[in-house]
Amino acid sequence: MTDVRSLIRPGSTLRAVLIYNPRSGTHDVQAHLPVALQVFDEFGWRVELQGTQRAGDVQRLAAEAVRNHYDVVLAAGGDGSLNEAANALAHSEVALATLPSGTANVWARQINMPIPAPLYPTQLADAARAICTGLIRPIDLGRTNARYFLLWSGAGLDAYVTSKIEPRPPWVKRWGVAGYGLRALWHAMRYRGTRMTIELDDQPPLHDRALMVLISNIQLYAGIVRPSPEARVDDGLLDVCIFKGTSFAYTVRHFVSIALGRSAQDPQLINRRGRRIRVRAKQPTAVHVDAEPIGTTPIEVQVAPRALRVIVPTTAATTLFSV
Repeated sequence: MTDVRSLIRPGSTLRAVLIYNPRSGTHDVQAHLPVALQVFDEFGWRVELQGTQRAGDVQRLAAEAVRNHYDVVLAAGGDGSLNEAANALAHSEVALATLPSGTANVWARQINMPIPAPLYPTQLADAARAICTGLIRPIDLGRTNARYFLLWSGAGLDAYVTSKIEPRPPWVKRWGVAGYGLRALWHAMRYRGTRMTIELDDQPPLHDRALMVLISNIQLYAGIVRPSPEARVDDGLLDVCIFKGTSFAYTVRHFVSIALGRSAQDPQLINRRGRRIRVRAKQPTAVHVDAEPIGTTPIEVQVAPRALRVIVPTTAATTLFSV
């Protein structure tokens, strides 16, 4: 853990590229960027602005930042943009920071960054200030097959719902979390669990009918519940939550247990921790990383210890880190 000011080399200014998704979230992020750029200028940062046009642009531009020896990549968008940036920055010296402007902004919520809200015109400026006065922390990434994830990967229900919803057209994004939630509920009510085999490190495999397997690097899920409250982003481990069951009724039961802090008493909810997880299903089952569909089972998930440098505000909860 080091202070962000350590990035500024003697006799030079800090170089950053700000990659923004003009179609992210429910408001016009481009219209609010000037106030954030003013904050970066006040702290002596030299920021280059890059807009995206299509999927994959964030990862491409972040990879260019690594090749050109920038200090920081600033991602103005949602968790999907952060995932793309993390895949480009993994195992590099370039730090990643978020200017939250997406729909759910789960990573921003997890680290206590200012997030978009109605009647909050200074949100991006406040986020920029939190970055400039923040801390640099090395954190783990997960890797599902060939794709890194910052937050979580999943097989089953949530991945199925994501595959039905994404990519969302702009008119749906304008409805924000409410629009996403209603469409997710519609598809979730029709999902049925399947027989899965889950292997965790060298432990005996688990065979059971499950709604989904959630493999987390963080504590939050969907921005509101904590199925993995003991997760640490820098402990070299991934937290695995297995939701047993067959129907939507089990889904409701599980999330009520989690919300009430009673998951340990739910025999249909299994929590484990490990470095390598394999998931197979009787029927090919949808898979996601950071709520982005990537195909179907089988999958192999591994932890990449401290593979990414991130900037977090000084107000980030210390319980998210092991050191």
